[in-house]
Amino acid sequence: NAAQIGNYILGKLKELQKQFELIGDVRGKGLMIGVELVKDRETKKKAIEERNTIIQTCFKKGLLILGCGENSIRLIPPLIITKKEADTALTILEEVLKKVEKG
Repeated sequence: NAAQIGNYILGKLKELQKQFELIGDVRGKGLMIGVELVKDRETKKKAIEERNTIIQTCFKKGLLILGCGENSIRLIPPLIITKKEADTALTILEEVLKKVEKG
């Protein structure tokens, strides 16, 4: 399940990376996934404030994500996560990214 749902989440996050300039990189193995947030993909300037806003806003919407370093978020769902639960988390994250990227 960790490999299957982890690959599913990674794929969906890579799709979100194409949609949001704020996502500089997506990486992970199994269900341990990191998303690096940048203000500019070329200069790789860290999106520190945006990262903090994303963490807090996701929490208010019921999604607990962790910070990692200065500008990354870490997704570590339970090993028994379902595809439906993963979709719920990804939907919340997408909504928050839209809000934060608009400013």
